[in-house]
Amino acid sequence: MLARVRTNRIYVEIRGMIPGTLLQCLRDTFGRRLILKCEWGERLPNVLDAPLYEREPGKMSPGAWLRYFRQDRGLSQAKLGHELGGVSRQNVSHMEYGRRQISRRMALKLSRYFGVRADKFIG
Repeated sequence: MLARVRTNRIYVEIRGMIPGTLLQCLRDTFGRRLILKCEWGERLPNVLDAPLYEREPGKMSPGAWLRYFRQDRGLSQAKLGHELGGVSRQNVSHMEYGRRQISRRMALKLSRYFGVRADKFIG
């Protein structure tokens, strides 16, 4: 099995048989940033045990999805606005709290940025 973690300052890669206690520690510390890959012949981990399935809520508004993905990446509203091409922090806040509708164009930008389907951001 290969366990890989990549953050802004940390890059960890472990190969071979990973003890369960170490794997759990990595999951607790890094959450969704932990990537597990099985080598040929190894048993795949159950995808339903992945942190995404444990934490991702079911039915949410487009703004709530925006807030969920932003916080999951550890971004402030201002930083996300900058990453999206100069959107103000106030506009990001208004989109998150439903005071401003997320346009289709913005939904496509968010979709590409977060790597999810655009319909999450369209109401």
